Amino acid sequence: MTHAPPGARQIERRSLQIGVAASLVMAVMGISVYALSGSEALLLDGLYSGVMAASSWIAARIGANVVRPPDRAYPYGYDGQEALYVLFRSLVLIGILSVALITAGTTIVNHLAGQAVEAVQLRPVAAYAGLMVVLCLALAWRHEIDWQRSGRCSELLRTEAHAARIDGLISGVAGAALLGAPLLESTPLRALVPVADSVLVLALALVVLPEPLQQFWRALRQTAGAACDPDLIARTRAAVQELLSGMSTWLLDLTVMKVGRTTFVVAYLNPAMPVDGPWLDRLRERIDQRCGELLGPVRTEVILTGQAPFAPMP
Repeated sequence: MTHAPPGARQIERRSLQIGVAASLVMAVMGISVYALSGSEALLLDGLYSGVMAASSWIAARIGANVVRPPDRAYPYGYDGQEALYVLFRSLVLIGILSVALITAGTTIVNHLAGQAVEAVQLRPVAAYAGLMVVLCLALAWRHEIDWQRSGRCSELLRTEAHAARIDGLISGVAGAALLGAPLLESTPLRALVPVADSVLVLALALVVLPEPLQQFWRALRQTAGAACDPDLIARTRAAVQELLSGMSTWLLDLTVMKVGRTTFVVAYLNPAMPVDGPWLDRLRERIDQRCGELLGPVRTEVILTGQAPFAPMP
């Protein structure tokens, strides 16, 4: 098995710990400013930060597991826990955004039906939005740098970096839109001013929702055991075939599947001469090393067979 760079686990753990602390601060800020202003958009921002804090805390615990070697309890390793984390985190975000969409839509419908909507207090919004954008961008930068330093293989850090950027986008757009809403009074859009907060929540939720949906779909494919992209499989096949050239061993087929940060490669080989266990172990180590250069952390298995397990691709 090809491993992540030395010290990658410590880098990841420290980055996630920073994420927990920063996200807790941002969640408290968001909910506090919501209590002062009455803005549903800022409540959505605070809840998003709360999910980031909880997910970073959970991610730190999962990160300690996924680096453990395979054992009898988990013969294929603990990498599936990382994919499950991304899956359920995405589901929580999808749920929060869906509730926000329904709540905002209901408020707009009620306003159109003649019900009064409580005005948003704008005094604390500017300072909150500015500070949140700075904190989110700094956190995203830290996660991104640590993701690169740890070998660009941690799905946990990549997910948290995306989340921090999205949270910064929510904060910045929410603050700018709320502060700019009173300017609509002298325009044909003045009818939107009473429900500007709900319109903003609606827009933000629709803009942000595709990100957790994409993460959910990617994690769902990983946990379901789907193969990697055909182009990646083709590049991996070419690399293994190049390695086997001149060895009187034919590559009949190759499967590539990613779970969390680890890619699983199974090579189906047909040697033209008798082979023994040590020869097979050496060959597997060479294939593992070559695939690791191409794919990052990888687990490789070699199966000797006289027939390809799958039909040729059309």
